[in-house]
Amino acid sequence: MVAATYVRDIEASRGFYELLGFGEHSSGQAPSSAWSSLRHGTNRVLLTSTKPPLEVPALPLLFYFFFDDVDLVVRELEAAGIPAEHMGYPAHAPGGEVRLTDPDGNTVLIGQAERSASQRPLRDDEAGSRFSLLREAAAVVAALGGMDSQCQITGQHGEPCPKKAQVKLADPAGTSVRACLDHADEVLVTVRGAFIAQPDGQGIAEFLACRM
Repeated sequence: MVAATYVRDIEASRGFYELLGFGEHSSGQAPSSAWSSLRHGTNRVLLTSTKPPLEVPALPLLFYFFFDDVDLVVRELEAAGIPAEHMGYPAHAPGGEVRLTDPDGNTVLIGQAERSASQRPLRDDEAGSRFSLLREAAAVVAALGGMDSQCQITGQHGEPCPKKAQVKLADPAGTSVRACLDHADEVLVTVRGAFIAQPDGQGIAEFLACRM
């Protein structure tokens, strides 16, 4: 499997992923497009760009990479002027989890699956992660201008939610709703198949309508 993403500036993006240890394996260029295939061990990332650039919105989470020594990677990134935010020590990355932003504004996480011998034991209050996919999605929506509507999910007794909608959710049936983060978290936990949707358009329902 090869992870692929569209980028606005293929040179800038290639430089970013090279800082994460990826090296260019092959590349190609045409008058209206270009691509670069990068490899790091058994992992591959394909960067592609077009002219004029595609208007691709920033994603709440683009890639998650595991490294043997996250602290070493962070030092190399910061030496290159790439800011990195430590997100804690979740169960899937007890060696540490760090948040980065790629040149297109997408969130990239790096984690360390095992604590090294040089790392001190974790305290009970350090376990866990401050990363939230919902908060990341809300930040992307806000950067695009935010939402004008209130949360459309009512309380258990039908009372309207006073909070402003921050994300849009949908399900495979094409039903969509705008929700505050508290209600969005409740929906994603309790409604099977629910997912974070793009704030514009009608998601699957709109797609199916175009096929009729």
